[in-house]
Amino acid sequence: MELMINFIIGLISSICIGLITNYIYDKVKSHLSIGSRKSGSELELKFEFKFTKKY
Repeated sequence: MELMINFIIGLISSICIGLITNYIYDKVKSHLSIGSRKSGSELELKFEFKFTKKY
């Protein structure tokens, strides 16, 4: 019986810790967003190659 109570308390506390850390992360992320920064990760790469052969 005591083992079951400890398991339930541990399960509830781990769920609560996960929800609290997710809430804090969202608040910090929304607070630190500056201007028109887009959410998520976006990477834009442009490559331009020009080859000239001189003989």
